[in-house]
Amino acid sequence: MVVRVVSIDDSELCLLGIQQAIEASELSWVRGIGSLQELRSLVDSQPFDILISELRIDSDDMLEYWQLHPELHDKCKLILFTYNENVTHFARAAACGVWDFVSKRGPIHRLIRACQSAADHVKPTDSILNVARQYMHSDHSFTTSETHPLTRRERQVLAHLALGLSNREIARSISVSLETVKEHVQNVLRKIKVNDRTAAAVWALRNGLPTFPLDPVTFLARTETQRERDENHLIG
Repeated sequence: MVVRVVSIDDSELCLLGIQQAIEASELSWVRGIGSLQELRSLVDSQPFDILISELRIDSDDMLEYWQLHPELHDKCKLILFTYNENVTHFARAAACGVWDFVSKRGPIHRLIRACQSAADHVKPTDSILNVARQYMHSDHSFTTSETHPLTRRERQVLAHLALGLSNREIARSISVSLETVKEHVQNVLRKIKVNDRTAAAVWALRNGLPTFPLDPVTFLARTETQRERDENHLIG
């Protein structure tokens, strides 16, 4: 089965590098595009299976676009390939159903592996998105008053708030309706006695929410080292 790849990036040099890497693999290169307007036209005219995208295309947020166009989810798998690495991006990508998040600072074969896992419909075990999902869905404990303790779901919502996710992203992450998330958010703000999401995030970090367990550079180095060890063991 031919697996067709499209890449969107506002850097022509980056698109050329991705094209060369894809053409050297068993995947099929379709084309590179430089704007979301081109992507909209391509969706209607050209079938493809994998979309490799920068996080931001000019001033556009790819994750926002992905959320607003759910018809794309059945058409292709999204792999973010970017220098924009922070915890909020990891959490948003995990919540939005992105297939993988690959750093441009790493080796190109990491991107090819992500594409191959998408082609095989097997989630990559070494993705930082797995760490983000586990962190967001863990039952973190917080210091609250005995009179108004947070429920397990409210603690989960608070962890998402602390990572900077929108209500829509939280709803998708924990599989509840948008209205339910809004209700949870209001209950959290009332119980911890703060007025807005920023204050809630500060409160969470001061009252028990652990920091995200790793940074992208450390994670990338760790996963690549482990994979090299595994491959050398198999060869040996």
